[in-house]
Amino acid sequence: MRTKSLMVVTALTLAWMSPSASADPALSLAKPTGDRPVGTSALYLKDTSRPDPWVPSVPYRELMVSLFYPAASANGPKKQFMSEAEAKAVFDEAGIKGIPPSVMTTVRTDAVVDAHPAGRSLPAVVLSPGFKRPRAELTSLSEDLASHGYLVVLVDHTYENVATTFPDGRVTGCAACGNYDLEFWQKLGRGRAKDVSFVLDSLAHSKWASLLDSSRIGMAGHSVGGASTIGTMVADPRIKAGIDMDGTTDDPLLAPGLDRPFLFLGRQNTYAPGTGDESATWERDWAQLTGWKRWLTVAGLQHPSFTDIGLVGEQLGIDFGATTPAVRGQAITAAYVRAFFDQHLRGRPQPLLDQPSARYPEVAFARTSTPYLPAPTGDRPVGSTAVYLKDTSRPDPWVPSVPYRELMVSLFYPAASAKGPKTQYLTSAESAALLQGSGLDVPADLLTTMVTNSVADARPAGRGLPLVVLSPGYTKPRATLSALAEDLASHGYAVAVVGHTYENAGQSFPDGHFAGCASCEVPHDTAFWQKLERGRAADVSFVLDSLLRSRPGLIDPERIGMAGHSMGGASTIPAMVADSRIKAGIDIDGTTELPLTAPGLARPFLFVNHEQVPKCAPGNVPWERDYAQMTGWKRWVEVAGTQHASFTDVGLLAEEFGVAIGPNAAARAQEITRAYVNAFFDQHLRGQARPILDQPGYPEVSFCR
Repeated sequence: MRTKSLMVVTALTLAWMSPSASADPALSLAKPTGDRPVGTSALYLKDTSRPDPWVPSVPYRELMVSLFYPAASANGPKKQFMSEAEAKAVFDEAGIKGIPPSVMTTVRTDAVVDAHPAGRSLPAVVLSPGFKRPRAELTSLSEDLASHGYLVVLVDHTYENVATTFPDGRVTGCAACGNYDLEFWQKLGRGRAKDVSFVLDSLAHSKWASLLDSSRIGMAGHSVGGASTIGTMVADPRIKAGIDMDGTTDDPLLAPGLDRPFLFLGRQNTYAPGTGDESATWERDWAQLTGWKRWLTVAGLQHPSFTDIGLVGEQLGIDFGATTPAVRGQAITAAYVRAFFDQHLRGRPQPLLDQPSARYPEVAFARTSTPYLPAPTGDRPVGSTAVYLKDTSRPDPWVPSVPYRELMVSLFYPAASAKGPKTQYLTSAESAALLQGSGLDVPADLLTTMVTNSVADARPAGRGLPLVVLSPGYTKPRATLSALAEDLASHGYAVAVVGHTYENAGQSFPDGHFAGCASCEVPHDTAFWQKLERGRAADVSFVLDSLLRSRPGLIDPERIGMAGHSMGGASTIPAMVADSRIKAGIDIDGTTELPLTAPGLARPFLFVNHEQVPKCAPGNVPWERDYAQMTGWKRWVEVAGTQHASFTDVGLLAEEFGVAIGPNAAARAQEITRAYVNAFFDQHLRGQARPILDQPGYPEVSFCR
């Protein structure tokens, strides 16, 4: 924490002294994004129950607080951003020369001083600024929240910033400034918790009490203000949700932890997992957060970027080292802070918090308590429906006492609308079966909450669609190929993902019965794997018969392809040999146990495998054997930095919970997989040439054959 503070001060000093800095009279804060006028009032509070922690000779703790709230009118004098005395203290502390402090008094704000409030029983957000920084640094965020109907309580922690102005004209300095060891930062955080609780007590017994809904209080802060949010929530159960913006947590969160919603929001270069001591404190506390939680990082920001220091500083020509413009950083901060409190104080679900958003590509989901699938890359809404099929022409190959073969198929397709409830990823029983033995310390039904992108039972859009059959790996439910299926459907494909009964951890059926992995009890020798591949080929042919009969207008029977992962990929070759309707196939990282024999296969085929050392290393005997028997278009692609699970939702899920699947991020592996699968079927089912099939389109991709 000490090092970080000194680095920020140094950056301020160098930047403010640079020739490019200029006192532009048109300085302004970010415009509030809500539709309500904003009012503000300054409160003086005095806690006589304790002496000041930094100046013990003062037998009480006095605080200044700015309230921001929805106002009845936008007319009236606007709040002064910072007094000249406060600005001079900020400039002096940072060693700023050449710019008059008075420039900070001219910064345009939007809040009307002492405006009449509009509304009652508002959700409230307490904001706590960084060390040495006056509360003014969080004015834009305060005004924005208030414009959306929040009561914002912005606290100045006396003697912990360079200047606090009191109603009687006194300006206190930074008595806490000096030597910064671990004990200091822990004392500061605990003191801020007491300040916040006292402020809430005071508001509840003041003329402002009617504005405050005491059952809907949240807290956020920047730097040490963010870091102190956790301790404040532990100490005060009235605070229902909290955010730490770019603050290293020096006071560890101890057992039993915290079960209320919490968001870490930090700059990517410092708080991405594994980047250093700062992110290590978040990693430690993350493990103790037992409720809803997110850990988000923002590319291109620096420490001041979350505040008005960064915003106003950039307007003065200051270079903090951020590559994302300050106005953009402020917009990202406001959007995610508001979404968090809308969801957790107002009960309004916010898709922005479910998965990465195309609106904010700078934001990465480093960790999450609610798994999600990445958004599809196509421009069409996606629908899906579960299809139960029963093949009475044969007994089940794994449970012969069952005189038929029953299957579950997830059918994905372009939808007429993106509106409607999303598809459930797995049932509770399926989730428990898949997670058993995973080593993840998560609830057994976690995967029932997986955020998907397809609308359940949506009306299809289009007719005569090319169809891709997907077959998952052994022991894996069909849902583990959902990200790929949704993506294909968003590009105009119908996709049938087959659940091969008794060959995965567990599968639920519409009548409520559940089939476990009966095949797992059989010795897994060569004969077993060959039987499994032949059985999957029979499953796929039956699925095609059923879908073409039941949905004749949706699917074009002349444009059918197949792909699979692991054993699902290995089964693609025998399925194509057995069923000429399958015009093109892909094996994603699956060892082919059933040899392709003469006359081979003349239809297009793509092998995709995970990284080998050395690159494209010889020795994959099954693929080399089968590749030689392929007489049509063929490719053998290797993706660097990947492992076996990288190509599926299993890799995505593991990464979201902090388990690395290869040097490449699982999201990147998924991006590459989607690109090549789409390109392959575009070229061979739609007749649209795709250059990335002729030469590698990604630096991680090598053409081995």
